[in-house]
Amino acid sequence: MNISRRVFVRATVSGAGLAATLPGLLFARSAGAALPPETFFAPSPADAIRAVLGSEQSMPDERVHLDITGMVEVADMVPLSVNADLDDMESVTIVADRNPNPIIAHYRLDTRALHPYVATRVRLAASGDVHALVKAHGTLHRATRNVEISIPGCGDAEAGPEASPGPPAPASSNSIRMRIKESGPSLVVRVLIDHPMNPPGQDAKGEMRYPGDYIQEVTAKVNGHTVLSGDWSAGISRSPYLSFKIRQAAPGNVIRLSWRDNEGNGASRDMKVG
Repeated sequence: MNISRRVFVRATVSGAGLAATLPGLLFARSAGAALPPETFFAPSPADAIRAVLGSEQSMPDERVHLDITGMVEVADMVPLSVNADLDDMESVTIVADRNPNPIIAHYRLDTRALHPYVATRVRLAASGDVHALVKAHGTLHRATRNVEISIPGCGDAEAGPEASPGPPAPASSNSIRMRIKESGPSLVVRVLIDHPMNPPGQDAKGEMRYPGDYIQEVTAKVNGHTVLSGDWSAGISRSPYLSFKIRQAAPGNVIRLSWRDNEGNGASRDMKVG
């Protein structure tokens, strides 16, 4: 995987200053994260990937399809989807080389119950490569797309709570909107969560000004069985969107979507098929 440590360091100098200035505070806020805490301090994207997946070695594979636009004006809310023609897919990891925390999301899918597909919306800090890493049979398969942006969507050292589009989401099912659409024998599930997803921010001296407020974990279950679990960073856009496809579901089956953020807030919602 061709990831430049020099480019990454230039893009994350403010984050590095924060880690050096207040490591205790940042670890305290990250200790409960589903993503390993070391991903928040990784000196390069390759190191962050290694912390999550055990290895940064991946191979390009045309069977992995990353759908994301190559040119965006504002990168606060960029839709992307990943689909893989691979048997026994274990996980999907979305990486942006130029983001302060390059690991945007890490999803584990039960492909006996789900199609090998996931869609979401992300923030990008600067123009650069976005990767979809699909793990199958212990091997990382990769699709990469270069994205050019005009206005960055994250990594702003002046970020803070005043940048939020609204107050943090209440810990109730009202924060989750879910729709189910039939597609042949399959079901397409679309989820929208009311949450600001504010990234951490610091001042010009690298001192913590705002520790962030973002969802760390999202889980989908069908009749109590976990079919998808996702680990998110603040690289997921505000009002997070998630979509996945259930292979088969019968009327009366119950789909439950749950989330938990770094403040300890969370919510869940059930929806019955049919």
